[in-house]
Amino acid sequence: MLDEFLHTLEHGPQYWAYALVAASAGVEYIFPPLPGDTVALFAVALAVRAQLHWVFVYVAMTLGALLGGLAAWGFGVWLANHEDSWPAFLKTPTAMRALDAVRRGYDQHGAMYLAVNRFLPALRAFFFVGAGLSRMNAGPVIVFGGISAALWNALLMSIGYAVGNNWEVLRDLAERYAAATLFLIVVAVAGIVARFVYDTRRS
Repeated sequence: MLDEFLHTLEHGPQYWAYALVAASAGVEYIFPPLPGDTVALFAVALAVRAQLHWVFVYVAMTLGALLGGLAAWGFGVWLANHEDSWPAFLKTPTAMRALDAVRRGYDQHGAMYLAVNRFLPALRAFFFVGAGLSRMNAGPVIVFGGISAALWNALLMSIGYAVGNNWEVLRDLAERYAAATLFLIVVAVAGIVARFVYDTRRS
């Protein structure tokens, strides 16, 4: 089945292959639990087999990541404009203090947050949602989000092209990525809970 898929990829229309790469890079901004990098890494390895042009693969990955980030940013802007519709637990004093802290953080370090977002798996979408909640303009979001995506995708493509046809190495990399992502999620959740408990005790 894999050989048939590769044959289709090599001899059929290739535009859909670039669209798949772009979608894999952007989907985790819309559905954060999905491992976008694992899919993208696999797509790059397939691109090596199918001899897709690396420039188009790189552009597709970068544009996909940027469009996904902008979708998450737009969701954050929508939330900022509809605070009256938020559930009650987001309107508590503790939640509002946390939101104020996020906004102050983006006022001071928003560019840096977006520049590093792509290097933090599973948490990337939240950086753009935070930018939207803080009403950060689209220009800096595009520039710094684009820089982050360009740098990360260059690294990801280097790995994919180095792996090439070695599926066992690719599978090992995917498993390591999944483990690292899970660890980051656990650390992030623990930090949020600890901050919430601390703020609750102070109030």
